[in-house]
Amino acid sequence: MDNFIDSPWFMRVVAFLLAILLYTSVNFDDFELKKKVDESAQGSTETITDVPIQAYYDNENLFVSGIPKAVQVEIVGPKSIVQSTKQNQDFELFIDLTDLSIGEHVVPIKHKNLSDKLDVTIHPEEVEIAIEEKVSNHFIVDPEFNDNMLAEGYQVEDLSVDPRRVKITGSKEAVNKIVYVKATLDVKEKVDKETTGTAKIRVLDNELNKLDVKVEPETVQVSIAVKNPSKKIKLNVFPKGTPPKGVTVTSIEPETDELTIYGKESILSDMEELMVPIDVSAVTKDTTIKVPIELGEGLNFVSPQLVKVKVSVEGSPETKPEEKTDE
Repeated sequence: MDNFIDSPWFMRVVAFLLAILLYTSVNFDDFELKKKVDESAQGSTETITDVPIQAYYDNENLFVSGIPKAVQVEIVGPKSIVQSTKQNQDFELFIDLTDLSIGEHVVPIKHKNLSDKLDVTIHPEEVEIAIEEKVSNHFIVDPEFNDNMLAEGYQVEDLSVDPRRVKITGSKEAVNKIVYVKATLDVKEKVDKETTGTAKIRVLDNELNKLDVKVEPETVQVSIAVKNPSKKIKLNVFPKGTPPKGVTVTSIEPETDELTIYGKESILSDMEELMVPIDVSAVTKDTTIKVPIELGEGLNFVSPQLVKVKVSVEGSPETKPEEKTDE
């Protein structure tokens, strides 16, 4: 054993093993870093949605229709590059129409500023477009409002839009088809006062199809003024029910014989009087009753809302004789 330990080959083997151990411990961090780099270089796939498209053409004299507002882009490559590309989105999708003539074309969607290490797929890869002569004209905007959004009894007094005229640009064929230029005021609550809101302009043809044109400005301010029509009508009262036995109603007189009713003009025009029933089934003596005025559909307010009605009677209610009990 002593001879083996004293052997020069034993010392060489021990020295070699110690060298391997020292090399491994020193370079362990390098191994870990290399492992991470290798992992990041593995393939990764991401889909980027709503990517806009830039079109290059003579936009001073030509109008192009059919360009989608946005498309999807699928990228495959090293994970770090894929994630950075998706986060920054500092690339561009475009179609080049500079050398194309007037008419219909199918053109590919191209990209730039994307890493060469990425495999890129655009959905769709190509689009159908039409290049036409560009024309512009000014049109008057027609404001609209849904009457179902009016509060009960209210009606539109005035509907206005600002600006009144807009500039519409498009192909000569599309501009010639324009029949309606509308802006509809959209509200979330019932309207019972003057209201102003932003409305997007819709350009339609004779069959109410939306036309592919450019509108400047794209939105306008629509204002609506409402009114609550009123009318004075006669109040008439009449007895309802039968008074107690022995009591006779001689008169029913309201404190006022006139009411002011608020509501839609179409309903008010047919109203000349309001008949209000007075319950006399429990009246046993002269009394004054406060009667609420109930409104029908299309009416929203009445003045006064409570009417005092004086009920005069004669006689007194008969009383039942008390039953005798056996002593």
